[in-house]
Amino acid sequence: MSSVTLKRELNVAKRLLLRSQAASEIPDIIAHADLDHQWYEIRDVIDKEVQDEKCGPLNTEILEYPKGAIDVRPLSRFSVRDHLVYDALVYRLASAIDANISRNVYSYRWNSKTSQMGFPISAWLRMRMRSIKLIKRDPSLRFASTDVSSFYEHVDIATLTDDLYAVTPDGWTLKRLNKFLANFQDINHAWGLPQGSDASGILANLYLAPVDEYLRKSNLRFVRYSDDMMIFHSDWNTLRDALAGVNRILRSRRLSAAGSKTRIWEPKQAREFLDDTYKTALAYSIDIASPGSKEELRHYFQEIIAQEPLDMRDLKFALNRFRQIRDDYALQWCLENLRFVANLAREIFNYFESLRGWSQRISKSLCEFMEQGESRSYPYLEQRILRYFIKTGIRDDVMLERAWDILQDRNRVKFPREFAARYIGNHARLSESQLLLHGFEEEPDGDMRRALLVALYDANYCSPRLLRKVQGAFPELRWICAYLLGSPQLPLTGKAVSWL
Repeated sequence: MSSVTLKRELNVAKRLLLRSQAASEIPDIIAHADLDHQWYEIRDVIDKEVQDEKCGPLNTEILEYPKGAIDVRPLSRFSVRDHLVYDALVYRLASAIDANISRNVYSYRWNSKTSQMGFPISAWLRMRMRSIKLIKRDPSLRFASTDVSSFYEHVDIATLTDDLYAVTPDGWTLKRLNKFLANFQDINHAWGLPQGSDASGILANLYLAPVDEYLRKSNLRFVRYSDDMMIFHSDWNTLRDALAGVNRILRSRRLSAAGSKTRIWEPKQAREFLDDTYKTALAYSIDIASPGSKEELRHYFQEIIAQEPLDMRDLKFALNRFRQIRDDYALQWCLENLRFVANLAREIFNYFESLRGWSQRISKSLCEFMEQGESRSYPYLEQRILRYFIKTGIRDDVMLERAWDILQDRNRVKFPREFAARYIGNHARLSESQLLLHGFEEEPDGDMRRALLVALYDANYCSPRLLRKVQGAFPELRWICAYLLGSPQLPLTGKAVSWL
């Protein structure tokens, strides 16, 4: 057996996974509380498997995650075990990688002292502030902006592997990480780096390091957040040449710049684009409850929704401020346009949850959306809607009927089915609980069996005898069974079952 252990990095991966649940694009039905409950046992099992080169991924779901009304990106949903393995392997290399990344790169920076990354929004804001300072110091500056088309999907793993071997002599980790990434591409309709894990962002920084070095050697000021970069200079031709040089490097790495997002901004345009003075002032006036701040926010929101296309960044800002002051002004617009801004579902449903006095109106509108057959085209919204009903404790016959339809349709992606099970479990009659148990016995998928066990616990139809029986029959469910045997208060609902 190898003397190398991944336990320290698995500890870090678990901590960061739990920290990210509140902002997760695809949150777990119980926020991985079962993982936290018996972590050291789980960690040691995973560590042994990785030492034996059982790296995975064993089970991957590729989800079409919305970027806008039409565009999607492939989000990789690993099992929690595979997620932890991937993250831990990358985190083991993170310090060595980060030491080779330019200080002008703000995304996915690894702090070796604290063994963690900063929050993405904080890093993005620091990049933005750096850009504003450059423009203010030299009003003659133009800037060129560009990013990479489908960046993560087109990262060439063989080239990345060469980069990694040049960065670190840690052959033990590199062998296992390379095996994980090779398996990811071999067994899925996916390629490149898995999307949905911050660990991929660390590797992506290394993949674009030649671009940073080219710009540094060209004596150009620049900032980069993942593949989104801005290059500053007063001369238009210099910026054009810089973009051409960047494109040549990208092509050598099997990448290409997004033509629709590549442009050179004139000094006045640059200042207007980068200067967020208005939003900063508006946020401050809301923070101190300045007279007229609510009306100003409403006016700003009207300007945003009048634009075509919508500026998602500005819309997110407005929705978060409406949530902060619990103003229902944007409520009807959100309900009417939910499908067109599904990529902002997290912000929209956080806003809905802040409007406690409007829950009946919100739930009625969401039920109408779910009754329409086209809701099937928006599984991410279905998941968020079911999660809203679970969290608010609203029982609705229409929603329960739709939840049963979703749960029983095995052709659907899993994540809305998991939340459908929990919603049913929270409001199940005895006969429905018995039907949930029947569904568990017939369910072939391990993740769905886990969700159905949690639903049975919600329904108070999950006896210690049943849990011990499941523990013996399904080894992959032993952790969730051990967790539920402790009569925990479940996340989202706070419900607990007493075995006494």
